[in-house]
Amino acid sequence: MKTVRFRYQTELAFSSPASEHWFLLRILPRSNGRQRINSLSWRIDPSPADTLWQTVDGFGNDALAGYISLPHSQFRFGIEGTAEVSGEPYTASGEPPRVLLYPTELTRAHRGLANFYNDINNCAPVDILDRIQYFSHAVHARLRYERGTTANSTSAAQAFEIGAGVCQDYAHILLALLRLDKIPCRYVAGLASDYGETHAWVEAWTGDRYCGADPTRDKLIDEGYIALSRGRDFADCSIERGVFKGVCRGSQTVSLGMELV
Repeated sequence: MKTVRFRYQTELAFSSPASEHWFLLRILPRSNGRQRINSLSWRIDPSPADTLWQTVDGFGNDALAGYISLPHSQFRFGIEGTAEVSGEPYTASGEPPRVLLYPTELTRAHRGLANFYNDINNCAPVDILDRIQYFSHAVHARLRYERGTTANSTSAAQAFEIGAGVCQDYAHILLALLRLDKIPCRYVAGLASDYGETHAWVEAWTGDRYCGADPTRDKLIDEGYIALSRGRDFADCSIERGVFKGVCRGSQTVSLGMELV
């Protein structure tokens, strides 16, 4: 394992003040078989003096939920800390939940994606870890990385037909293929070194452990990844969700860094 120092911040700037702002932030990484969090601090600005509590969602992700009643033109949140991280597949207690075998609205495979699976499945290796890497590489080769062509609501089938997308779309398409192959798998949102913003990848169950695959970068994950949340798809793992009152537009600035200690 390697010791990594990480920091992450998002700033939302509103064109006019927002108020009565409810938010949920999945920004608190948990220790598990591949990452051990040694230190962690978080910050939220403006400070939600009205209401703030730490909670756990249905997929075991730690989260911060809060409410800011007063008008504010900016909303910042972030974390920093250190962790010991392994690049190896990691064991987990018990079997994965069966829900990870089934498609969601974002990962359902329609005709084009199902046909793609049938075509590449003919040449897929037998070994489970090799199969995961094989399908991940197929997604990487099939898609073109392009911002602005998809949105958070874009499904795997839609992104596949477009032929382009961002890390979220690569992950959704890989999830669709692996679930067609009866391999339990989950979406992971987190931080990746040299990426510059939050990232998404996939963890797949090999029979006794989880293996992380990054189809966007065409590689297995290594010590340069810190997981923040896990679930069936993006909708279960979004880093920030919120609603507020106000007639305004928002812009987002993200900064992050990871370095070996």
